[in-house]
Amino acid sequence: MMTYLLKYMSLRARGEPVRWVLKVIGVNYTEETIDISGEWLTRKHEFKFGKVPVLMVDGEQLHQTTVICRFLGEKHHLASGDLWTTTRQMEVIEALHDLTNSMGGALLARKYGNEDRQRAMAGLTAAQFPVVLSNIESRITDQGWILSQQMTWVDVFVAAYLDVYENYFPGVVGKFPLCEVLRRQVQDIPVIKAWRQERPAWHPFEDPQGLVAPSDGSQ
Repeated sequence: MMTYLLKYMSLRARGEPVRWVLKVIGVNYTEETIDISGEWLTRKHEFKFGKVPVLMVDGEQLHQTTVICRFLGEKHHLASGDLWTTTRQMEVIEALHDLTNSMGGALLARKYGNEDRQRAMAGLTAAQFPVVLSNIESRITDQGWILSQQMTWVDVFVAAYLDVYENYFPGVVGKFPLCEVLRRQVQDIPVIKAWRQERPAWHPFEDPQGLVAPSDGSQ
């Protein structure tokens, strides 16, 4: 049995999909939280690519959110066995990460007091939602999963991000009924339901409160 140690900052962001996948596959793991304000800059050198999340697998660093989640899904039988299906699922993953790039820009702009850039980046994120979510919607099968008859790590990954974005742009997921069903199906898994109740509150850096003006949201 492999040992897993997740190292990530005191945020949800790119660490949350990894947490959800780890919980759904049901393996034991520990998490080391790095304070984004007080520790990150002095510890960044510890990581080969200078970024987190990192999953320590038997003591070896595994980098990048998507790589980590795909490894866990395939290792623990929560993945499609078909290469073409997996490849098309990865389109969705990469599109969601396009959203995280612009959203990260809005968060950084707020931190440094650049209100114009904050509004611009939040608006860019909101503008991308219809394209990204409509493409996810078109890939959801009658069983409620993305290009699959049963749940895969991709569904868990997507639901984790939709959970985060629903807090920034309330109602945006509900405009895409199948996406909303997917999100709720995963949220209703007992281990995810428990995690959502017990997880730490938002770190001030990524707190949704006040980040997006009403005119910037997809409401």
